[in-house]
Amino acid sequence: MIRRAGALLAASALLLLPACTSAPDDSSSPDRVLVFGIDGADWDRAIPLMRQGKLPALSRLARTGTSRTLISLPPGADGRERLSPTIWTTAATGRLPEAHGIYHFVTANESGGQQPVTSNRRQVASLWNMLTSRDRRVGVLGWLVTWPAEAVHGYVVSSYTPFIFRWGQGQASRPIKGTLVEGVPDQVWPPDLQPELERLKVAPASVTDRELADRFTGVPLGADPSEDLAGSIDGMRWSWAADATYEAAYHYLAEHPPGGERPELELVYFASVDVISHRFWKYMEPDTWTDGPLGDDEIEGYGQSVESAYRSVDGVLARVLAREEAPVRTLILSDHGFRENRASTRSTSSGWHRPQGLLLAEGPGIRSGRLLDPGSVVDVAPTVLYALGLPIGEDFDGEAALDLFTEEYLAAHALTTIPSWETEVAPLREGAAVTSPVDDEILERLGALGYLD
Repeated sequence: MIRRAGALLAASALLLLPACTSAPDDSSSPDRVLVFGIDGADWDRAIPLMRQGKLPALSRLARTGTSRTLISLPPGADGRERLSPTIWTTAATGRLPEAHGIYHFVTANESGGQQPVTSNRRQVASLWNMLTSRDRRVGVLGWLVTWPAEAVHGYVVSSYTPFIFRWGQGQASRPIKGTLVEGVPDQVWPPDLQPELERLKVAPASVTDRELADRFTGVPLGADPSEDLAGSIDGMRWSWAADATYEAAYHYLAEHPPGGERPELELVYFASVDVISHRFWKYMEPDTWTDGPLGDDEIEGYGQSVESAYRSVDGVLARVLAREEAPVRTLILSDHGFRENRASTRSTSSGWHRPQGLLLAEGPGIRSGRLLDPGSVVDVAPTVLYALGLPIGEDFDGEAALDLFTEEYLAAHALTTIPSWETEVAPLREGAAVTSPVDDEILERLGALGYLD
């Protein structure tokens, strides 16, 4: 009850942000919709920073747009928490896991063994399949469970391996997060873009301690950190390098879009807020940490790391939006929120998921300055389709969030449906390989992380 009350108070604080002139309503459809995914972002963390002027891009959109808490998926029938690959796939399909078939980081193969879950294991159409079937341009960047990259009318820069937040000892302490990996096939569509984008990769080894300190801690990193802290710093380094790689790819593709025109829909994903919240929460809220003492120097040095992760991704958002030369509808969302972790079984992760994520919509036809009742992550895909003037599948588990839109826009744009997108999309997905020569390599990495039994 205390946590729910805190969430409501934080969400209501959106209404207290300094007012600004709202954008005029426009009932016409702009050329573009941008879906900006921030893994693990939480209003309870974001709103205080917005009030302090530390998240200017998010604050501007909140003042002129509409916000709500976005509720994640409930636990499965086995009582287990839904993981990021499952949630982000639901957001991109409008379907629950029982329909889309993505339950985990791995899945069983025909021989009874395990193989990494990949895009060709998804059993239903995604937004990028739907737009491609209608010859509408689409771009996908870093979204989980997109490798191997599917053929689309536009581009896909896939997430080669979803990042893993359960770290063990030694080499297993290094997180594996989706990014571009040299020599791995089928990471990019169209394929001839892959060599160009690989040149933009920010290698984790190239990120110096000073760069990390300047961005995330404000003080020099310790010369001899504990094993636990060293693993956390390694996670920070890897996650920021991956986010920087995807941002560089985004700007390159904005300047050199396949076919010469920018996509009508772009979906982009950044994960460093999640990675850093998992490992550095205890330094931000040391009173919530019960698994051993924390040094005053560590609290001083790393207590601002979670805040800095939010500020870093807000900077990415600002730079992405600065590229827009015409009105764009923007949807910012997270797959879940965060809280302190008091569970002894997760002692290496001082922050953990809670169901309350965030959603913020802004742009022509979007209501201004509103705080709406909570919504569901399963409604994201149908809402995007409605914003693009495309029909909603009657077999969807979610529905379009029409309360985001102005009365004028709703009057000018009737919601349409079709029985299903599957028949239309099926020919685009035929012949996709279910295994890959690098599956064994991924399994080895997952096993090293202690994620597989």
